[in-house]
Amino acid sequence: MATIEKLPPRRLGRLGLSAAVGAALILGTSTVNAALVGGSLPTAGLTYTSSTINSVNMAGDIRLKIKDNVTVKTTYSIATPSGALVGSWHYHNGPVILTVTAGTLTLYGATCDSWDISAGQTYIESTGQVLVGKAIPAKNSGNVEWFTTRLYPEGTSDPVPVDPPCTPS
Repeated sequence: MATIEKLPPRRLGRLGLSAAVGAALILGTSTVNAALVGGSLPTAGLTYTSSTINSVNMAGDIRLKIKDNVTVKTTYSIATPSGALVGSWHYHNGPVILTVTAGTLTLYGATCDSWDISAGQTYIESTGQVLVGKAIPAKNSGNVEWFTTRLYPEGTSDPVPVDPPCTPS
């Protein structure tokens, strides 16, 4: 098991971003920042599939066209199931790759539509997509755990909090 330490966010240009995304897709992990300081990664062995409501074409080459430098931050999160929201309503200034490693994370969109991302599934959030998550007790017998890799323009803050657009049930 690998030990995780707090690392500063990486600043990458076009070539560096391609290498980082490629390495993350091949190796399954990238730099882990802050969320699980001093802990360990979950055991390997999951087969990842893609689950998305966005119109993302995953066939063939995956290319990100980026004009300027970006900040790449990966966090590992753990949530105990409850009726409370995980975090607050927000959007990101760039694409986000969210991979659940244990349990089921339920995401809610701006109209309170919901979808589940389960262990072994990856969801790609679009830039500007407003959402929030829940670790619902009825769907989880243990903690929900996931990696989030955010790619956003250098010099901007991310995530960006927003007022709740609806109330999930």
